Amino acid sequence: MKIGISKIAIGVAVAVASMSAIAADGQFFINGEAAGQDTAFNNLRDRDPTSWAGAVRLGYLWNAQSFTWGVETGYVDLGKIAGTNYDVVASIGGPQDPLRISARSGGEILGGTFKAHFGDQYGWFFSSRAGWLHSQTDEHWHDTLGLLSGRASANDNGFYAGAGIGYDFNRHLGVSLNYDLYHSQAPGIWQGHFGTSLYGGTLEYRF
Repeated sequence: MKIGISKIAIGVAVAVASMSAIAADGQFFINGEAAGQDTAFNNLRDRDPTSWAGAVRLGYLWNAQSFTWGVETGYVDLGKIAGTNYDVVASIGGPQDPLRISARSGGEILGGTFKAHFGDQYGWFFSSRAGWLHSQTDEHWHDTLGLLSGRASANDNGFYAGAGIGYDFNRHLGVSLNYDLYHSQAPGIWQGHFGTSLYGGTLEYRF
């Protein structure tokens, strides 16, 4: 399923880009992001240190004077969260035998991106992005006494949105600092949905 969704997303983006290849100032792009993350699992204490996250995106851009817009697809690794829950009812742990919970999430993305330069087409810019997220979440839990344990997995559709500021050195190369929020739907895991914030840097190549 994961591979199928990825192929569909990439196929849609490539098809759109191919139809737009006749644009006077269009470009393909690929970028990679490394980021720290913060996942909003409420009521988790004694959390492990924040894990790393990241993304790889590709797509097509249209340029018109100081504005750029386009379509993007790719994959995002939302990292891992782990901590202890002391609030679960006594029959499934409880304050005297709390649960240790860990979860990892990631998924395919398909969306749009926009960039506004401060002045000329290259140099400093503000960027934004938003779109669809198909997330996969895997959770593992066990009590501290070693009496109970379990696993769960969920796949569902959510969304993402983000903004950043960066610098384009020329027509082909740029860097940026970004904040992105990914809203994952995960039926049967935690509260059935959760958000993950990514704070990171991106290197982009356009051709």
